[in-house]
Amino acid sequence: MIHHVEGTLVAVRPGKAILELGGLGLEILITEGTASRLGPAGLRVHLLTHLVVREDAWVLFGFEEEEERALFRLLLGVQGVGPRLALAILSALEPERLRSAVAEGDLAALTGVTGVGKKTAQRVIVDLRDKVGLVPSGDAVPGAGTPVGATKPPADDVVDALVALGYSRGQARDAVDVARGAATAEASTEEVLREALRRL
Repeated sequence: MIHHVEGTLVAVRPGKAILELGGLGLEILITEGTASRLGPAGLRVHLLTHLVVREDAWVLFGFEEEEERALFRLLLGVQGVGPRLALAILSALEPERLRSAVAEGDLAALTGVTGVGKKTAQRVIVDLRDKVGLVPSGDAVPGAGTPVGATKPPADDVVDALVALGYSRGQARDAVDVARGAATAEASTEEVLREALRRL
């Protein structure tokens, strides 16, 4: 799993952001709200992520806060709700609005989302009514567009990023161990990843 990504914002397009990370351009699907709040191109941003692996593609979904990602993952557990529909729901209903819609059984709010029919809305309400309250609200994490302090990143984060790019976990871990040994204590995740890629 890739917990988060930090990189330079290249562009924001409808429903997606392009981040440059270690010489690679990552396409990350995001909500409309996140897209509207991202800064100008060239800004270094931090996004929490959820990776969906399909036969034909690996797709990254990005979120500003843990609350949003947690709700996305809860939605994925509802029958008939796939990743893109879950993202569409969060684009139409901000986390607090989604919580209240589920708690109040507000079918109109949910069926107002393109792609959500009455049966799906009912399943969302029934399946999540007892769960949305367990998700912390406004959990503070570095948000989209937030400058990230330069600290030496955990090896596992960089290893996961390399595995997502197609390398074996053994190859990735060996490369990261060497890269971290060569990196300074102030090296960013991007710098360690770039150094590891040079050694693969």
